[in-house]
Amino acid sequence: MIRFLLGLILIVWSCGFLSASEKTILIGPKTIGAGWKDNIVIKPEQFKDAGPGDIMTVYTMEAKRTAQIAFQDPKDWQAVSPEYGAMSVQGPIRMKMTDEILAKIKERGLILGGHDYKIAQVTLIPAAEMVEKLIYRGPGMQMKDDWSASIPIAKGVFKNVKVGDGIKFLVSKVQPGAAIKLMDFRWNTMDPTVDGAAVGGDSYTYYINEQSQLIKLQLAGSDGICMRVGGKGYKFEKIAIVRCMAEPDEDLSTAQRAPKEYKLQPGELFRGEKLFPNDWSGNFRITAEPFQDCTSNDVLVISYKLLPKQEGVLPKISFRENTGKWQDISGAEEPVWMDLNGTDIVLPFDEMILDKLMTYGLVITGLGFELTRIELIRAQ
Repeated sequence: MIRFLLGLILIVWSCGFLSASEKTILIGPKTIGAGWKDNIVIKPEQFKDAGPGDIMTVYTMEAKRTAQIAFQDPKDWQAVSPEYGAMSVQGPIRMKMTDEILAKIKERGLILGGHDYKIAQVTLIPAAEMVEKLIYRGPGMQMKDDWSASIPIAKGVFKNVKVGDGIKFLVSKVQPGAAIKLMDFRWNTMDPTVDGAAVGGDSYTYYINEQSQLIKLQLAGSDGICMRVGGKGYKFEKIAIVRCMAEPDEDLSTAQRAPKEYKLQPGELFRGEKLFPNDWSGNFRITAEPFQDCTSNDVLVISYKLLPKQEGVLPKISFRENTGKWQDISGAEEPVWMDLNGTDIVLPFDEMILDKLMTYGLVITGLGFELTRIELIRAQ
């Protein structure tokens, strides 16, 4: 009987362990280039099983020192939550699911934008697999609006922290514009990601992605202090360690795949598969740089594929200035919409359009099609 019970316990434990995994929901690579012009929409169905407390992780590569990532709502292109508006890209970037965030992304999906990095993959980890343990219980500290307040943390608090762990700073009384600043014992910021990072909800989590971060936690002054927690607009309360217990899920059959990336040929400004859904959420930005040597005799040729017909939806395209309120590139007060019938669209340059292109660049908006190629054809 004892052997039977032990075997049953082992089976139950094993099943629970195997079912708890880090699931891949997006497979890259997807290049997010300069100028905030690139993005990818993770479809709503990828979040159908997500719940409050789950962790979404964006694994990145080839990020520049100044790279930033943004988690945006396709409805209005605003951040899904203030703290996820524009974050530095230093290793994997994580977002904790809340009821508010889930309500948006389960209905409309999630835009990953920003600049100067490449997405390798995106995963979801169940909240149950994120084990949390308090390591510091105060005293608390109200962070003043003039950034003058901070609280010292002793080296011993972080003695059990490992690479891959998250250091969770529990907060309260969070005000609009609240920000956290984490400094080492010399009062230098720990790294660019925590030099005034936005704070929302009841916590901010600083993930230890590299050995160099861990080393900083092991360095202290003569008083034993290794970190100072500062910022503004919130009350610091406690610190916890967050550790992931999930194993990677090798099943990629349901993961969304990023469009294939092509090596651009001479004259091409874009080649790939950029979706412009029927909900008007699609757009594509081109910076001013490619147009600097153009003349008014040059043209842009836009190639695309129409999406399957949907009742009440007429595929359209529009060209706007890549600045401010996206005024029409033609100078018209109201946007000029062109109906799409499957043939390539040609945008000729006159002096006014060329001036706007050379100054601001271009935004392509619309619905009901998939952009496949943009070619700049110069006059002979």
